[in-house]
Amino acid sequence: MNDHFITVGNIALCLVALLNAQRLFKVHRAPAVGFFLVACSAGLSALPSSPLLGSVREDLQWVAEVLGPAMVSFGFLWLSDDHSTAYVLLTGLALLSTLTDWLSRDGLTVMSRCMALSSLSCSLTVCLFAGNILGVLGSVALSLPAIVALNSTSPLVPPEAAGGVLKSVLIGTTALGCWSIRQSLEKYFQDLQGWDRNNILT
Repeated sequence: MNDHFITVGNIALCLVALLNAQRLFKVHRAPAVGFFLVACSAGLSALPSSPLLGSVREDLQWVAEVLGPAMVSFGFLWLSDDHSTAYVLLTGLALLSTLTDWLSRDGLTVMSRCMALSSLSCSLTVCLFAGNILGVLGSVALSLPAIVALNSTSPLVPPEAAGGVLKSVLIGTTALGCWSIRQSLEKYFQDLQGWDRNNILT
């Protein structure tokens, strides 16, 4: 029964993330790419298990959990004109992606959590200063899978205590986070355009 809920949740997450990627492409391409990665991972996870898809699915899930939220944070930073921090975040992301083959599984989990927390802190800083509550909630929800890291050898919550229920909850929270982030980015973009118009008029 849990597997059924997980499959349905992944399909829903895939659709929500794809819609986000399409809607946010005109706002900023970085979040659109991040949501496209989330959609690809969720879509692949919804397919029946097979040895061929196993390693690809695991790699893509890591990409979606770590790179997806980081690209969203990059978008928030860029729109807020904090380009230097955005580039630092992108550099850290590139370094982590390069070192994945050199790190142990536990080391990769620790570094992935550090990257997830860094991305989250960047998004939270922008959203809190802008008074964007949806952005705060969405950023936390989108970062949870990488922080909890159920598929690692050192998950934050032990698998025996988590079961399939926590995985279903994480998928649901990620879908809600995707929706919240889209709403917050669109609102933030509209607010910035409004401020620019007011500055021109004054």
